[in-house]
Amino acid sequence: MSLLELKHVSKAYNEKVLALDDVNLNVEKGEWLAVMGPSGSGKSTLMNIIGCMDSPTSGEVILDGDVLTNATREELTRFRRDKIGIVFQQFHMIPYLTAVENIMVAQYYHSMPDRNEAMAALERVGLADRASHLPSQLSGGEQQR
Repeated sequence: MSLLELKHVSKAYNEKVLALDDVNLNVEKGEWLAVMGPSGSGKSTLMNIIGCMDSPTSGEVILDGDVLTNATREELTRFRRDKIGIVFQQFHMIPYLTAVENIMVAQYYHSMPDRNEAMAALERVGLADRASHLPSQLSGGEQQR
């Protein structure tokens, strides 16, 4: 079974802008994929659809065996919460919370905040000593980790 299938996926905005036009894609488990192209070519639209943050205008999206095409907003939110991890270009950290508190906010939406778990996550990426720093006190690479 494929990890990701897009079948004839299109996305139009305001009936004037066709961001994706009949995209077919099949990604098997264990495969790596790079999405590249010039500005305005639909990369972000594609990633937003795969990441359940947007829906296609037409076509079918199947992720890990689940057909997402006609899922409700609530179902997409639940699926995104439970099965998808996204690393944004912008780090979307809350500026007045420390590094460990920002992790705990993410935990809150998935389960329950746990400071020890959050500290363990910082430890795994080599940032335990930066746990009490605000985002403005972290480098770009540290924020991304």
